[in-house]
Amino acid sequence: MKMTYLASALLLVLSFSAFSQTMPEGADPKLWARALNIHKKAIIIDGHNDITGPMVDQDLNLATDTRGMIQLGGDPIHTDLSRLKKSGITGEFMSIYVSGSTLATGGSMRRAMDLIDATNREAERHEDIVTCTTANEIRQAKKGGKICFLMGIEGGYAIENSLYALRNFYRLGVRYMTLTHNVATAWADAHRDIKHNGLTDFGKEVVREMNRLGMFVDISHVSEKVMHDVLDITKAPLIASHSGVRGVNDHTRNVSDSVLKRLPQNGGVIMVVFYPSFLDERTNREENERSARLKPQVDALREKYKDDNAAFVKAENDLMAANPIYIADYKRIVDHIDHIKKVAGIDHAGIGSDYDGVPFLPKPMQGAEDLALVTYEMLRRGYTETEIRKVLGENLLRAMTQMEKAAGNRQISAGGSLKKLK
Repeated sequence: MKMTYLASALLLVLSFSAFSQTMPEGADPKLWARALNIHKKAIIIDGHNDITGPMVDQDLNLATDTRGMIQLGGDPIHTDLSRLKKSGITGEFMSIYVSGSTLATGGSMRRAMDLIDATNREAERHEDIVTCTTANEIRQAKKGGKICFLMGIEGGYAIENSLYALRNFYRLGVRYMTLTHNVATAWADAHRDIKHNGLTDFGKEVVREMNRLGMFVDISHVSEKVMHDVLDITKAPLIASHSGVRGVNDHTRNVSDSVLKRLPQNGGVIMVVFYPSFLDERTNREENERSARLKPQVDALREKYKDDNAAFVKAENDLMAANPIYIADYKRIVDHIDHIKKVAGIDHAGIGSDYDGVPFLPKPMQGAEDLALVTYEMLRRGYTETEIRKVLGENLLRAMTQMEKAAGNRQISAGGSLKKLK
């Protein structure tokens, strides 16, 4: 007896169940099954994951089931080894995040070293994980059924104004650097901290040295003037490892159309972030309004529980739960991909989730396991399989290959710039 159309589609869904937990409400089962099939075959590269913080601060072993777990600051954890396997991700850029506060407190380079060691520790602990530094190694990881950990510095504070340090981070496997976080460095403006009118002369030298080494210049978090300065200087494709676009949500963390229009000549990739406040104006507005409204209560809780961080985190989370806001859904991610496709072209869109770096994900996403929702939505909107695979990872691989070729064969230190910040 032949299977019914619906039963056949459902069987396909079950056969690929490792790649997502939940079919979207109201989804076409056949289309969902096709999305999962594309997702399974694709090389998927995520531009940014902050699980490295809990790996250091909470000694998190990625073999741990993190569903329902929270970070020390109270945000939910989105990543573990099982969830990464369900996500279908081949290449995960592990964030070597260094806060701008280190400009005052010091310790930026030490923090970066801790995070690099934690990344290597997890790769050594688990046979399903390998470390990668090249586009070819990512492709080999896919063939071998492995999850590939790459590393990107988030916050140029980590190099402590030293090109010597930059070269050593390259040696340790770092393959991109976000020039700032939310605070300007001594040589580059952040998106909400303008001090230099773009890149200083030393900042331009940082970009040139990154080109020479074969390290992506990451324009997430920087000012728009810095974005254009980088485009004026770089000889290799740039990336935004986790940003949206201003044409959909006019937020300073997002990339303007004037930058998008320059990408076809540069070859760069905007990897769309999953944080709803960067994706959606209403979510951003309501989150900001709630924070301002509840600040006196949060301050009172912080004082009440000043000697018990766990109690403070629980009380703060309970307060936020009692004051819900509108949270955009996963379709908003694809609105940003649509806009990149329209303005720059399909070759310049990617994904940069910011897992474990944000307080909430688009509905109904809970963590890395729900990544296939993005593939489904692209397919539902009429994206071809080739276009989907480009967005999921092939665009980044192409840009990475170009970046590696721009660097060429070179001596890491012997050919390096000796310029210093005065």
